[in-house]
Amino acid sequence: MPFYKPLKHAPAAERKRTIRGIQRLRAQLAEAGFPGKKTAETLILGTWNLRNFDDDRFGHGPRTDESLHYLAEIVARFDALAVQEIGEDLGPLQRLLALAGPQYDYLLTDVTHSGLGGNRERLGFVYDRHKVRFTGVSGEIVLPDRLLIGRDGGAGGAGGRQFARTPFGAAFHSGWFKFVFSTVHVYFGAAGRNSPQYERRVQEIEAVAGYLAAEAGSSEANHVLVGDFNIVAPGSDGFNALERAGFTAVQNRRGSNADQTKFYDQISFLSKRNELLLRDPERDDRVFQFFDSVYRDGDFRMHRSTMKKLLRAKIEAAAAEARDGRTKRIRTRAARRVESLTALAADDAALEAYYPTWRTFQMSDHLPLWVEIKIDFSDAYLEKLLG
Repeated sequence: MPFYKPLKHAPAAERKRTIRGIQRLRAQLAEAGFPGKKTAETLILGTWNLRNFDDDRFGHGPRTDESLHYLAEIVARFDALAVQEIGEDLGPLQRLLALAGPQYDYLLTDVTHSGLGGNRERLGFVYDRHKVRFTGVSGEIVLPDRLLIGRDGGAGGAGGRQFARTPFGAAFHSGWFKFVFSTVHVYFGAAGRNSPQYERRVQEIEAVAGYLAAEAGSSEANHVLVGDFNIVAPGSDGFNALERAGFTAVQNRRGSNADQTKFYDQISFLSKRNELLLRDPERDDRVFQFFDSVYRDGDFRMHRSTMKKLLRAKIEAAAAEARDGRTKRIRTRAARRVESLTALAADDAALEAYYPTWRTFQMSDHLPLWVEIKIDFSDAYLEKLLG
């Protein structure tokens, strides 16, 4: 259950705005049929790319207490959630989980090397210890030479490369259900389907799916592979690479980017017979569009003062650097930043045009995906014992 007590100490206007946003989120979750946490019967599992969480390297943040409450309200609906784009500083994630509830823990990779194209990000898992048990086994996927990814879209082999962001997997246990939970954040590069960067993206998906499929052959566990695959649409090369390896992807009729036109994020399974059973398997709407409830399209004026407050802090920091920077180049760049930020803060039309981008750095430019999995096989086991 989310922890709301810090709202008591928030300024009155912020407190009321945040509470109303939480109430809208809760109503939307209920209306959308997002499952409640049934302790003994099902597991609610998902994936969410939490955009640039939360090092503010692109200068559009940082996240506010208000947005952390909204994020926590959503995270607290999951029993196990794969997360991507977690920054080097774990303080923001710890603040988020403190709001989601004391039962939440996390398991993350180290940051990726920027030279590999991974942007010094982490990926991993957030999970409810009351519902899910980490069995003590985890690891990053490092490809053997024969499976290395080709350079510039060419063949792999000994001259190839590793993943831009190393996929990460961990073994968990919930009820009767044992599973290896693996998450990826696949290289994006250029959007064009004929580009070498696109080919590298497809090769990364082929490599991780093929590797896990081979591992599954000697494993007693079910494999759940999720994350940001940067898949454009069902039927695209990346999507087909998943299915060729034997994974079954959960179908959604709308995408997982902010405007729901791209199917970047996926949940897929490679399961033992009769051991991975979805509740409501015919559903095709397991993407949660939180912008219908918070930071809505028409909410710019509601958040204008917050945007200006964050801009003032950036202007002050840039002004200090313009005055005290080590080199002339640093001071000049900082002075230009002061000028551009000051102009933005003074121009309501420009600020409103910036709002759609700004809100994705408060929430995310990706939407969370979820599934509900049956974990109580008691009746089936008793029937089996009867012979």
